[in-house]
Amino acid sequence: MRPIKLFLILFMFLCIGAKQTAVAQQKEDVIYLADGSQKKGKIVSISDELIKFSYTGEAVLYELKKDKISKIVFANGREEIFGQNSSAEKSSNKAEERSAGNLLAVIPFEIASNDQSIMTDVMRKKIQEACVEAMQGQKLAVQFQDPRTTNALLSKNGINFSEIDNHTPDELAKILQVDYVVMGVYDIENKGASTYGSSSSSYGNKQNGDKEKGSSVTTNNSYTTTNYNTKVHMTIYDGTGRQLFSDSKSPLFGTLDSYKGALKTLAKKVPLTK
Repeated sequence: MRPIKLFLILFMFLCIGAKQTAVAQQKEDVIYLADGSQKKGKIVSISDELIKFSYTGEAVLYELKKDKISKIVFANGREEIFGQNSSAEKSSNKAEERSAGNLLAVIPFEIASNDQSIMTDVMRKKIQEACVEAMQGQKLAVQFQDPRTTNALLSKNGINFSEIDNHTPDELAKILQVDYVVMGVYDIENKGASTYGSSSSSYGNKQNGDKEKGSSVTTNNSYTTTNYNTKVHMTIYDGTGRQLFSDSKSPLFGTLDSYKGALKTLAKKVPLTK
Protein backbone atom coordinates (compact mmCIF):
# COMPACT_ATOMS: atom_id res chain seq x y z
CA MET A 1 0.00 0.00 0.00
CA ARG A 2 1.37 3.38 -0.97
CA PRO A 3 2.48 5.67 1.93
CA ILE A 4 0.17 8.49 0.80
CA LYS A 5 -2.88 6.23 0.72
CA LEU A 6 -1.99 4.79 4.14
CA PHE A 7 -1.64 8.33 5.56
CA LEU A 8 -5.07 9.29 4.24
CA ILE A 9 -6.67 6.24 5.82
CA LEU A 10 -5.05 6.94 9.20
CA PHE A 11 -6.12 10.60 8.98
CA MET A 12 -9.73 9.58 8.34
CA PHE A 13 -9.72 7.26 11.37
CA LEU A 14 -8.29 10.03 13.54
CA CYS A 15 -10.99 12.47 12.40
CA ILE A 16 -13.76 9.95 13.04
CA GLY A 17 -12.38 9.20 16.51
CA ALA A 18 -12.11 12.89 17.39
CA LYS A 19 -15.65 13.47 16.19
CA GLN A 20 -16.98 10.60 18.29
CA THR A 21 -15.09 11.91 21.33
CA ALA A 22 -16.55 15.39 20.82
CA VAL A 23 -20.04 13.93 20.47
CA ALA A 24 -19.52 11.91 23.65
CA GLN A 25 -18.39 15.04 25.49
CA GLN A 26 -21.37 17.06 24.25
CA LYS A 27 -23.77 14.51 25.73
CA GLU A 28 -22.68 15.39 29.27
CA ASP A 29 -24.59 17.82 31.43
CA VAL A 30 -22.37 19.78 33.81
CA ILE A 31 -23.69 20.78 37.26
CA TYR A 32 -21.84 23.65 38.92
CA LEU A 33 -22.30 23.61 42.70
CA ALA A 34 -22.27 26.65 44.96
CA ASP A 35 -19.04 25.47 46.60
CA GLY A 36 -17.20 25.57 43.25
CA SER A 37 -17.19 21.83 42.51
CA GLN A 38 -18.70 20.20 39.43
CA LYS A 39 -20.64 17.05 38.63
CA LYS A 40 -20.85 15.65 35.11
CA GLY A 41 -23.47 13.28 33.85
CA LYS A 42 -27.06 13.28 32.65
CA ILE A 43 -29.86 15.40 34.14
CA VAL A 44 -32.91 13.17 34.50
CA SER A 45 -35.46 15.53 36.07
CA ILE A 46 -35.78 18.94 37.72
CA SER A 47 -38.47 19.60 40.35
CA ASP A 48 -39.19 22.60 42.56
CA GLU A 49 -36.59 21.55 45.14
CA LEU A 50 -34.52 18.66 43.71
CA ILE A 51 -32.50 17.73 40.64
CA LYS A 52 -32.06 14.06 39.74
CA PHE A 53 -29.02 13.02 37.70
CA SER A 54 -26.73 10.10 36.96
CA TYR A 55 -22.97 10.12 36.48
CA THR A 56 -21.56 9.37 33.04
CA GLY A 57 -21.47 5.63 32.47
CA GLU A 58 -23.68 4.84 35.50
CA ALA A 59 -27.38 4.03 35.86
CA VAL A 60 -27.74 4.96 39.53
CA LEU A 61 -29.79 8.12 40.15
CA TYR A 62 -28.61 10.80 42.56
CA GLU A 63 -30.44 13.79 43.99
CA LEU A 64 -29.20 17.31 44.62
CA LYS A 65 -31.03 20.16 46.30
CA LYS A 66 -31.46 23.15 44.01
CA ASP A 67 -30.25 25.56 46.69
CA LYS A 68 -26.82 23.85 46.50
CA ILE A 69 -26.50 24.52 42.76
CA SER A 70 -25.30 27.71 41.09
CA LYS A 71 -25.95 26.71 37.48
CA ILE A 72 -26.29 23.85 34.99
CA VAL A 73 -24.76 23.75 31.51
CA PHE A 74 -26.69 21.22 29.47
CA ALA A 75 -25.17 19.11 26.72
CA ASN A 76 -26.84 21.23 24.05
CA GLY A 77 -25.16 24.37 25.42
CA ARG A 78 -28.16 25.85 27.24
CA GLU A 79 -27.50 27.28 30.70
CA GLU A 80 -29.88 27.48 33.65
CA ILE A 81 -28.98 29.73 36.58
CA PHE A 82 -29.89 29.03 40.22
CA GLY A 83 -29.09 30.53 43.63
CA GLN A 84 -28.51 34.30 43.81
CA ASN A 85 -29.24 34.85 40.15
CA SER A 86 -32.51 33.00 40.58
CA SER A 87 -33.39 35.35 43.45
CA ALA A 88 -32.62 38.29 41.20
CA GLU A 89 -34.96 36.79 38.62
CA LYS A 90 -37.71 36.55 41.26
CA SER A 91 -37.14 40.18 42.17
CA SER A 92 -37.42 41.03 38.50
CA ASN A 93 -40.71 39.14 38.33
CA LYS A 94 -41.99 41.13 41.31
CA ALA A 95 -40.95 44.32 39.56
CA GLU A 96 -42.86 43.19 36.47
CA GLU A 97 -45.93 42.52 38.60
CA ARG A 98 -45.59 46.00 40.08
CA SER A 99 -45.24 47.53 36.63
CA ALA A 100 -48.42 45.74 35.61
CA GLY A 101 -50.24 48.38 37.63
CA ASN A 102 -51.68 46.61 40.67
CA LEU A 103 -49.93 47.91 43.80
CA LEU A 104 -51.91 50.30 45.99
CA ALA A 105 -50.90 52.30 49.06
CA VAL A 106 -53.21 54.02 51.54
CA ILE A 107 -51.83 57.31 52.82
CA PRO A 108 -52.50 58.19 56.49
CA PHE A 109 -55.76 60.15 56.52
CA GLU A 110 -55.92 63.85 57.22
CA ILE A 111 -58.08 64.87 60.19
CA ALA A 112 -60.15 68.06 60.05
CA SER A 113 -61.70 68.91 63.40
CA ASN A 114 -62.55 71.74 65.76
CA ASP A 115 -61.24 69.52 68.57
CA GLN A 116 -57.45 69.75 68.50
CA SER A 117 -57.08 66.97 71.09
CA ILE A 118 -58.06 64.23 68.60
CA MET A 119 -55.90 65.37 65.68
CA THR A 120 -53.13 62.85 66.42
CA ASP A 121 -50.83 60.69 64.30
CA VAL A 122 -52.15 57.66 66.16
CA MET A 123 -55.68 58.27 64.87
CA ARG A 124 -54.38 58.91 61.34
CA LYS A 125 -52.70 55.48 61.40
CA LYS A 126 -55.83 53.79 62.77
CA ILE A 127 -57.95 55.19 59.95
CA GLN A 128 -55.27 54.21 57.42
CA GLU A 129 -55.27 50.61 58.69
CA ALA A 130 -59.07 50.50 58.76
CA CYS A 131 -59.15 51.67 55.13
CA VAL A 132 -56.75 48.91 54.03
CA GLU A 133 -58.80 46.34 55.92
CA ALA A 134 -62.06 47.57 54.37
CA MET A 135 -60.65 47.44 50.83
CA GLN A 136 -59.11 44.01 51.37
CA GLY A 137 -62.61 42.75 52.10
CA GLN A 138 -63.58 43.52 48.50
CA LYS A 139 -62.61 41.61 45.35
CA LEU A 140 -60.26 44.26 43.99
CA ALA A 141 -57.65 43.70 41.29
CA VAL A 142 -54.85 45.24 43.36
CA GLN A 143 -52.19 44.30 45.87
CA PHE A 144 -51.96 46.35 49.06
CA GLN A 145 -48.76 47.85 50.39
CA ASP A 146 -48.39 47.22 54.10
CA PRO A 147 -49.20 50.45 56.01
CA ARG A 148 -45.94 50.13 57.96
CA THR A 149 -43.99 50.06 54.70
CA THR A 150 -45.91 53.08 53.46
CA ASN A 151 -45.23 55.06 56.63
CA ALA A 152 -41.57 54.05 56.74
CA LEU A 153 -41.02 55.21 53.14
CA LEU A 154 -42.73 58.52 53.89
CA SER A 155 -40.52 59.01 56.94
CA LYS A 156 -37.32 58.13 55.03
CA ASN A 157 -38.22 60.79 52.50
CA GLY A 158 -38.75 63.38 55.22
CA ILE A 159 -42.53 63.55 54.90
CA ASN A 160 -44.40 63.98 58.17
CA PHE A 161 -48.09 63.16 58.38
CA SER A 162 -48.90 66.85 58.77
CA GLU A 163 -47.03 67.61 55.51
CA ILE A 164 -48.69 65.00 53.29
CA ASP A 165 -51.08 67.58 51.88
CA ASN A 166 -48.07 69.47 50.49
CA HIS A 167 -47.31 66.65 48.03
CA THR A 168 -49.22 65.74 44.88
CA PRO A 169 -50.62 62.22 44.42
CA ASP A 170 -48.17 61.39 41.61
CA GLU A 171 -45.24 62.50 43.80
CA LEU A 172 -46.42 60.21 46.59
CA ALA A 173 -46.92 57.32 44.17
CA LYS A 174 -43.35 57.73 42.94
CA ILE A 175 -41.92 57.88 46.46
CA LEU A 176 -43.89 54.81 47.56
CA GLN A 177 -43.22 52.95 44.27
CA VAL A 178 -46.89 52.11 43.81
CA ASP A 179 -49.45 52.38 41.04
CA TYR A 180 -52.34 53.77 43.08
CA VAL A 181 -52.61 55.96 46.16
CA VAL A 182 -55.61 56.40 48.41
CA MET A 183 -55.91 59.73 50.18
CA GLY A 184 -58.65 60.78 52.55
CA VAL A 185 -59.96 63.17 55.15
CA TYR A 186 -61.89 62.42 58.32
CA ASP A 187 -64.11 65.36 59.31
CA ILE A 188 -64.97 65.46 63.01
CA GLU A 189 -67.12 68.21 64.47
CA ASN A 190 -67.30 68.28 68.24
CA LYS A 191 -70.84 69.49 69.00
CA GLY A 192 -70.30 69.65 72.72
CA ALA A 193 -71.20 67.48 75.68
CA SER A 194 -74.59 66.40 76.97
CA THR A 195 -75.29 65.32 80.51
CA TYR A 196 -78.01 62.88 81.36
CA GLY A 197 -79.07 61.94 84.87
CA SER A 198 -81.75 60.78 87.25
CA SER A 199 -82.43 60.95 90.99
CA SER A 200 -84.34 58.82 93.48
CA SER A 201 -85.35 59.34 97.12
CA SER A 202 -85.81 56.88 99.95
CA TYR A 203 -87.14 57.39 103.49
CA GLY A 204 -86.11 56.06 106.84
CA ASN A 205 -88.32 53.98 109.16
CA LYS A 206 -91.49 55.57 110.60
CA GLN A 207 -91.26 56.78 114.12
CA ASN A 208 -93.27 54.94 116.72
CA GLY A 209 -96.86 56.20 116.87
CA ASP A 210 -96.11 58.87 114.24
CA LYS A 211 -97.83 58.70 110.87
CA GLU A 212 -95.20 60.89 109.18
CA LYS A 213 -92.07 59.38 107.64
CA GLY A 214 -88.59 60.11 108.84
CA SER A 215 -85.81 61.92 106.91
CA SER A 216 -85.35 61.27 103.15
CA VAL A 217 -82.11 60.29 101.33
CA THR A 218 -81.70 61.35 97.64
CA THR A 219 -79.34 59.54 95.16
CA ASN A 220 -78.29 61.23 91.90
CA ASN A 221 -77.09 59.23 88.81
CA SER A 222 -75.64 61.11 85.82
CA TYR A 223 -73.29 60.61 82.87
CA THR A 224 -71.82 62.90 80.23
CA THR A 225 -71.29 62.10 76.53
CA THR A 226 -69.66 64.08 73.72
CA ASN A 227 -71.62 64.52 70.51
CA TYR A 228 -69.90 64.43 67.10
CA ASN A 229 -70.79 64.96 63.47
CA THR A 230 -68.43 62.90 61.27
CA LYS A 231 -67.79 62.39 57.56
CA VAL A 232 -65.22 60.29 55.66
CA HIS A 233 -63.83 61.49 52.31
CA MET A 234 -61.91 58.96 50.14
CA THR A 235 -60.11 59.64 46.85
CA ILE A 236 -58.07 57.26 44.67
CA TYR A 237 -55.41 58.39 42.17
CA ASP A 238 -53.28 56.45 39.72
CA GLY A 239 -49.52 56.84 39.42
CA THR A 240 -49.87 59.81 37.06
CA GLY A 241 -52.07 61.74 39.51
CA ARG A 242 -55.30 61.09 37.60
CA GLN A 243 -58.33 60.85 39.89
CA LEU A 244 -60.13 57.53 39.53
CA PHE A 245 -62.62 57.64 42.40
CA SER A 246 -63.92 60.12 44.96
CA ASP A 247 -66.81 59.83 47.38
CA SER A 248 -67.90 60.67 50.93
CA LYS A 249 -69.94 58.97 53.62
CA SER A 250 -71.53 60.41 56.76
CA PRO A 251 -72.24 57.74 59.40
CA LEU A 252 -75.70 57.68 60.95
CA PHE A 253 -74.31 57.85 64.48
CA GLY A 254 -71.33 60.13 65.00
CA THR A 255 -68.68 58.62 67.27
CA LEU A 256 -64.90 58.85 67.12
CA ASP A 257 -64.61 55.40 65.50
CA SER A 258 -67.58 55.74 63.13
CA TYR A 259 -65.06 55.90 60.26
CA LYS A 260 -64.92 52.08 60.25
CA GLY A 261 -68.44 51.60 58.96
CA ALA A 262 -68.11 54.52 56.55
CA LEU A 263 -64.93 53.07 55.01
CA LYS A 264 -66.57 49.68 54.49
CA THR A 265 -69.40 51.38 52.61
CA LEU A 266 -67.00 53.39 50.44
CA ALA A 267 -64.82 50.35 49.72
CA LYS A 268 -67.77 48.63 48.05
CA LYS A 269 -67.91 51.46 45.49
CA VAL A 270 -64.20 51.37 44.50
CA PRO A 271 -63.99 50.67 40.74
CA LEU A 272 -60.72 48.67 40.83
CA THR A 273 -62.50 45.33 40.54
CA LYS A 274 -61.31 42.20 38.79
